[in-house]
Amino acid sequence: MIVHSITIQRKRVLAGLLLLFATALVFVLNDSFLYTQTVASIISVENSFSHEEDGPNGEHEKYYEQVLTVKILNGDYKGQKIVLQNEFSESGVNDERYHFGDQVFVSLHKNGTEGTISGKKRDAAFICMMGLFLVLLIGLNGKRGMLTLMSMMINVLIFLQALTWYGKGGTLIQSAFILVIVFNLITLLFASGFHKKTMVAIISSMVTTMVCYGIYEIVLGTSERLPYEMMDYVVNSSDLSDLFLTGVLMGSLGAVMDVSVSIAAGVAEILCKKPDIRMPDLVRSIREMGYDIMGTMINVLFFSYMSSAVPILVIKIKNGYTLYHLINCQLIFEIIRFLMGAIGIVLAIPIAGFCSAMFLKKRIGKGED
Repeated sequence: MIVHSITIQRKRVLAGLLLLFATALVFVLNDSFLYTQTVASIISVENSFSHEEDGPNGEHEKYYEQVLTVKILNGDYKGQKIVLQNEFSESGVNDERYHFGDQVFVSLHKNGTEGTISGKKRDAAFICMMGLFLVLLIGLNGKRGMLTLMSMMINVLIFLQALTWYGKGGTLIQSAFILVIVFNLITLLFASGFHKKTMVAIISSMVTTMVCYGIYEIVLGTSERLPYEMMDYVVNSSDLSDLFLTGVLMGSLGAVMDVSVSIAAGVAEILCKKPDIRMPDLVRSIREMGYDIMGTMINVLFFSYMSSAVPILVIKIKNGYTLYHLINCQLIFEIIRFLMGAIGIVLAIPIAGFCSAMFLKKRIGKGED
């Protein structure tokens, strides 16, 4: 009866989410009245070949012309139709191809009879992805999904507040350490609840992250300075090393928390089923859990960091950059982020295992939660 009630409640929540998602999607498709910039919908597209150019590596890049008929959706010229020109390349590196039905931002000239496209309106795509995420998260995971969403929203708000504080003259490293502590507490407490194994995971995560920070300072502090000026989107030379360290700490924390929770939960389960287990047997079980976690987590971390670098690497290779330059001035940052995260994963297994074995074995052995 209880299971049936939970199933009905989850179906209602899922139906509510789908209705909310559909309403939000319809709204953003018709929210042009909220924009001060002119929004137009493409109602006709004609494509034609323009010319071909040679790249630095001998490749050929084809360019195409587009004649776009658009209907203005807001402002003084609402309802008016105008014809716009657009050029796009086959690779789409520095330009964009537009399609029928796209909504675009337009800068109008000559009393609204001419104009240029300044970009695509993408809020509908964002709503689609966000809606799918919420439906899957809450619809399939129920209360756990809600708690995860709440922790994520709180973390985002705290992160924005930290950025505001830093913009007013705060210290970047201080902000980073405060965020690491707060993110660790909020994420694990919301995800796992207020239990002994959660406390163990929090302690293990913090200890491992601090050990990673110490390793980072020792290794990079005694080696040649990294070319921080080559990082993407850098506009000045202030706090570049601290900026990179902040990213390393944040990236390492995510992987470390996952491993710490898995080890703590696994040890708690073992001790609940077999409270009198011998310490050598428990250590052996922790080691086996570590083997299972370590391989997949390190590979996930590798793919996460490398995938973020692939687009810019492909573009630079296409524009004649050598592999040596890319490794020394571009990939080096992703490699260090990956290595620090991987070190954190490896260290989290024995640290979380030790904390779990020492703390949980005593508590569970006494019959405590």
